[in-house]
Amino acid sequence: MYRRRIGCLTGVLVLLVCVSVTLADTVSEEAQRYMARGMAAIEMAKTPKDYERAVREFEQAAKLEPNWPDAYFNLGSVQAKAGNYGEAMRHYKRYLELVPNAPDAANVRAEIYKLEYRAEEEKRVKNRFIAYINDTVLDTKTDLMWAAKDNGSNINWQAAKTYCENYRGGGYTDWRLPTLDELGGLYDAGKSYKPDLAYDLHLDVVVHLTELIHLTSTWVWTSETRGPDAVTVGFFSGRYKLDPQSGGLATRALPVRSAKIEDNNPLPGSAAAASFFAAYKTGSYKGVRNYENGDKYEGDFTNRQFNGKGTYTYANGDKYIGEFVDGKFTSKGTFTCGNGKQFTGNLENKVPLDFAIRCN
Repeated sequence: MYRRRIGCLTGVLVLLVCVSVTLADTVSEEAQRYMARGMAAIEMAKTPKDYERAVREFEQAAKLEPNWPDAYFNLGSVQAKAGNYGEAMRHYKRYLELVPNAPDAANVRAEIYKLEYRAEEEKRVKNRFIAYINDTVLDTKTDLMWAAKDNGSNINWQAAKTYCENYRGGGYTDWRLPTLDELGGLYDAGKSYKPDLAYDLHLDVVVHLTELIHLTSTWVWTSETRGPDAVTVGFFSGRYKLDPQSGGLATRALPVRSAKIEDNNPLPGSAAAASFFAAYKTGSYKGVRNYENGDKYEGDFTNRQFNGKGTYTYANGDKYIGEFVDGKFTSKGTFTCGNGKQFTGNLENKVPLDFAIRCN
């Protein structure tokens, strides 16, 4: 009797399946059946989502034979192909626990390191934009702060420039028109929503950018001019064009500023804003942070990091309540899964991606 194992590590588009000739006399027939079904699911998979079927089959094999290394190797490989990097790492680590001296142990460890990087990058991309309660949105990739919405109506270039310079969102006084590179950097073909104009005129058009920044139309002015014209960016296509500065049909103004802590310049006269930003500048404050992926944090901050008591709620309903240090969980908290399962203790230095997978 032989057991089969996926013969390559991460490759998402191409999957090579080979047979490892290893005696498996102690593995039950039923577990081997699920293993074979998982291999069949892999052969039929065409997209990363399709690998979820293979995951379910391999999980059944592992449930029946919890000490079968091949089941965990296959789970690690197929979870990586499905884009579930945290799960992939967990299964690869279990494989190494069972066979620490396996011939491919070094390759598996290297794969875990790669998956750690991919998981970190994926989290960074998903959480790129952060919406604050003061109608500003921070782009953590560029350190630019944007107004949470445009001016809301047709506007020519000079009026757009004046609007941005006079904008006082969040209590700041250094707002301006964005450059072409800055504004174009918001375009994301993978995201879309209908602007107000599409609903008002019954148009079948969408704009492509984070939903945390609300556009009411499809075109937005930049600060760049060419004689009597100025450059606009079309968020329905990502293209830009020159428009007369005196025009402005279906074109909007979207203020931006550089979001550096040392550059904070709150508008005097507003007690609420002064209190909020004074605390922000000293590094410690209470606040709410909404992430683009649907996650939410409420609690204490220090220099933009979660520090102190707070609640981190995942988009899927999982929740951690307790203390944070430098953005990480501590042992002084409770993690409650959406399915009711709870964890306390052993949370030290865990980040959301590393711990949420235990809810499955």
